[in-house]
Amino acid sequence: MLGGVLGAVLLDARASEATPPTPGYPEPVVQWGVQKGETCDDVARALYGSPRYAFLLQRYNHVACKTGAPLLEGATLVLPETPTTLPDAKLRSLNPDVRARPGGGGWSPAASGMPLYSNYNVNTLDKGRADVEFIDRTRVFLAPNTLVVIYGTASQTRVSKTAPALVEVESGEVKAGLAALRGDTVEVALKGGGRVSATSRDTVVERKGERTTVAVFEGKAGVTSAGKLIEVPKNFGTRFVGVTPPAPPRPLPPAPAWSMGAAGTAGAAVERVVLAPGGLATIDMSWSAVPVAVKYRVEVSRDPEFHDLVVREEVPATITAFHAERLPIEIPADEPGKTRRVERYWFSVRAIDKEEYLGIASDQRVVRLVETQVKAGTGVVKPTEIEVNPYGVLRFGPAPELEAALDDGPFISLTSVLEIDLRRRAPRALRLRPRGAKDAETIPVRYGKVTAVVAVIAGPEPGALRVRASLSGLEGIDVKGRVAPSGRAHLPGGVRPFPLAPGPDGVLVGSIALATPGTLATLGTAAAPPPDGVRIDVVDDRGAVLGTTEYAAPPVPAAAPPVRPPQIGAYTPMWQTSPASDVLWLAPTPPDGAAVSVGAVRSRGAWALQGQVRASGSVGRLGLDAALRSSATDDAAADGAAWLGARFRVLRLEGSALELAPALRVGFPISALGAPARLEPALAVGGAAGRFTWLADVGGRFRLAKDAGMTGTAPAQGFVLAGATADVASWLRVHAAVDAHLVFPDLGARHVLAGLGAGVEAGTSIYGGVAVRVSPWADAGAGPFTAQLALGFRGSP
Repeated sequence: MLGGVLGAVLLDARASEATPPTPGYPEPVVQWGVQKGETCDDVARALYGSPRYAFLLQRYNHVACKTGAPLLEGATLVLPETPTTLPDAKLRSLNPDVRARPGGGGWSPAASGMPLYSNYNVNTLDKGRADVEFIDRTRVFLAPNTLVVIYGTASQTRVSKTAPALVEVESGEVKAGLAALRGDTVEVALKGGGRVSATSRDTVVERKGERTTVAVFEGKAGVTSAGKLIEVPKNFGTRFVGVTPPAPPRPLPPAPAWSMGAAGTAGAAVERVVLAPGGLATIDMSWSAVPVAVKYRVEVSRDPEFHDLVVREEVPATITAFHAERLPIEIPADEPGKTRRVERYWFSVRAIDKEEYLGIASDQRVVRLVETQVKAGTGVVKPTEIEVNPYGVLRFGPAPELEAALDDGPFISLTSVLEIDLRRRAPRALRLRPRGAKDAETIPVRYGKVTAVVAVIAGPEPGALRVRASLSGLEGIDVKGRVAPSGRAHLPGGVRPFPLAPGPDGVLVGSIALATPGTLATLGTAAAPPPDGVRIDVVDDRGAVLGTTEYAAPPVPAAAPPVRPPQIGAYTPMWQTSPASDVLWLAPTPPDGAAVSVGAVRSRGAWALQGQVRASGSVGRLGLDAALRSSATDDAAADGAAWLGARFRVLRLEGSALELAPALRVGFPISALGAPARLEPALAVGGAAGRFTWLADVGGRFRLAKDAGMTGTAPAQGFVLAGATADVASWLRVHAAVDAHLVFPDLGARHVLAGLGAGVEAGTSIYGGVAVRVSPWADAGAGPFTAQLALGFRGSP
């Protein structure tokens, strides 16, 4: 008992000094060396004056106190300096969606640092995770959807035959670990029976319904259920349902291998470096498939032990890649209003097989973050690439554990902020690596395009040019200070610079004299631009060309060719072999061109043919036309004649919307069987509207000779012709017209002739045409059906 007495004396002396809490503990503590035969009651009586404080021996020590049972001789115990009441555990850290309640109390949201006493319940919901640290520094990690009951030690001290459990798991997943390699055991009870004793820093206990699965990744664990105890070694697991005995240990699913990364080989524990624009990083990871996997668990943590989890996701086995966004460098600290920097994240992935055994974790992949900012100008910072303005400034760090180099230059430490003025240094790539590492992450640097659109006009002063330049790609850049644009003119005497200044509309303006005094003889008295023009450049203060243009004195514009008015009517109208109904459908302005046509008529039960050559044109308002008609193959229609005509256009509205012209034609016989001379006055009126034209002719025909001749030509007749055309295409015109004739013969009553004709003309300068006419009336040489084929040429359509 000497050790106990000396301990009590030392305790009394130190208690009078009101010592502060011992580092690493929430209160002042002392050490007690166990003597032979000492029990928990003996130590409590010696230190605190009463055996009722024996439960305090279990606060920082994994011992079982039983009445009269001696402690292990020579063991060193850590004990409170004085009897105190402290919570059994506290929530060291948590993610959102965690709640807690005292025994028999109601649920309330949990908070970091929250004290937990015996019989407290902690429940992580769908997106919750929690880290529970017990007073002896043992830690238990709760996965989402986990419910545990905190067990105190005092209430079980005198009745426990085994070490008391820290927690009881009702449902969910618990990871049991130790804060130090002490070799102690973490006790986890399962509601309804079963117990796990883990001498391990990484043992996962999952309870889902009645099924409990235990996976050991470090050390070992004893699993008890239905009175049977089995020992599960590292990288093995077991399971049991309800109160059945645990299954024999079996190997856990193997670890996935990381896919090839930018800084190492597949599966290797490598470190990557990514950029974090605005202090937030985006990271992509991928791994090779595990054949037995039905899903994977991906974890992202801020510490290598994966206690401070940021992400825990389970994905189907068809997914072998993970995308994490907005991983921050700055996070809230435990102290309100304070933050702490997190410049590294750890990634791990495990396979889960069809029996829901959690597999061995992959090698850790460490990703270091570098805070990156475009300080001047606009740009886009991606995790592994930078797009920035060539006149901007990049800001990195600080990241004390990293080194940076520009292109193939030397590495420098990022212990402080690094700013790169891209106007002076324009690296093609940035290389980043952990301090002293051999391999580096290469970050390409791409530059946005800066251009100047240059416009030049003649100035108001002789021999001067005015220049306007509009810059693009310089958003967010101090143009005057960082670009300092100016102009350069390439003249016969050399390159001459000139200043540019901001104009009222945001563009740059300047002027340049093409000649200086004494050089007018070289350039001409008017100081006109050289024959080959003047090249004008806009450059920055380093001489880089942003934009250029060529200027030459504008040529004297040539007179625009006259606009040809639209042609009204058909180019080769239908004509008849009859000397009475052979009146032509003629426009106020005749077309420029000539045509050869052949007409075929069904007369007296046989076909008759007759040919015609026709030419027309106009000079100003005066239009002329001439036609030469052969004799027909039928004597009854042998009207061989020549016609000469003229018309004078008295009206033309804009676009030929309306034209009006009186006309006069004279016909002469050219064969013995031809009709005598005739005179044909008429009025032509027509118009054009887009692709359509319309035309009407009204007039009469009078015989100049008393004798009717062989053809029996009437002394007088009147006629009306009206129709329209449509341009289906620029080379295709269709036309249709009706004609009516009132004939006054020498003998007998007057009679009427009428018909309907239609045709099509195809071509441009050279064209062909076909037309037909039908009529219910017939006269000498004219049957009920007439057809015409034509070939001609014309001026530009």
